[in-house]
Amino acid sequence: MPPSPTSSRRRTLLFAILLAPLLLVAIAWTGGALYYTFPVPSLRVASAIAFVAGSLVALVVVRKKRWALVAIALGVAATLGWFLSMEPRNDRNWRPELAVTPWADVDGDRVTVHRVRNFDYRTPDDFDVRYEDKVFDLKRLEGVDVFYSYWDGNESVAHTMFSWDFGGPDVLCLSVEVRREIGQEAGGLPGMFHQFEILYILADERDVVRLRTNYRKEQVFLIRTVATPDEGRRLLLDVLAKVNRLRDEPEFYRTIGNNCTTSIVGHVNAIWPGRIPYTKKILMNGYAPELAYATHLHATDLPFDEWKRRAHVDAAALAADRDPLFSRRIRAGLPSMPPTEPR
Repeated sequence: MPPSPTSSRRRTLLFAILLAPLLLVAIAWTGGALYYTFPVPSLRVASAIAFVAGSLVALVVVRKKRWALVAIALGVAATLGWFLSMEPRNDRNWRPELAVTPWADVDGDRVTVHRVRNFDYRTPDDFDVRYEDKVFDLKRLEGVDVFYSYWDGNESVAHTMFSWDFGGPDVLCLSVEVRREIGQEAGGLPGMFHQFEILYILADERDVVRLRTNYRKEQVFLIRTVATPDEGRRLLLDVLAKVNRLRDEPEFYRTIGNNCTTSIVGHVNAIWPGRIPYTKKILMNGYAPELAYATHLHATDLPFDEWKRRAHVDAAALAADRDPLFSRRIRAGLPSMPPTEPR
């Protein structure tokens, strides 16, 4: 018995209700991709408006909706094909602080890191460019620390950095950053449309930490982790392998999936499989300290609020400023426990 007209209409309505959100997301994504990546820059705004407006008008005006859907699908597919064909590069007109790609040579326990950044700042945008080659002895590694840096009163978004502490002034800091060209400004939305590459900066803490505490006036927290020296060595070698790959095989920065926090989480989970779950506290990385504290990655048995208060290093960084023992001074009095196997 053939279905009744009423049943057919109900199925059509149900299908439309289920399809509508996906269709709107596809139209919005395609509009964004055209706006940011259309091959003719002068036509990007016009192409995005034309596609989005044309798609919505077609859905309302065209009587045979299947033809409207086919036309929209072709537009989405063509844009997606172009988008996927884009390739990241290392040879753009980079901002000076993002222009240099580091690399490393590993010879047993001896690691030579080339182009360790160590800028000296007068303002956030006025600095002396300086890079160094530094040698680290993996047998001397004492521990791994994490920095969380907050700006403009944000609580839900932060910048995450890792440091390997070899004792004394020997500390190597990793800052995974949005690699931008001159004139480009960072942003979450363009970061979803292949507008930036990703850059692993290996630096002295007097550069990347002092820049944030002393010049940008961000709120920075320094956390000692429970990583053992052996785990710290394996984590560093995993990071350096990625650093060397990026020198020859650049990658796009992605606001979701390949950013300053998710990249580091990937390295941590490569050493401790599944140790950090991918939750909204990773995507909204300002809450990452709470997640790490809850999963016992931080070397402290203090209550969270007390631990966080004592981990705030801005005052110590301002006092230390250009001191060669900057890294030692900002660690003085930090809440910590001897490294153990992760709990």
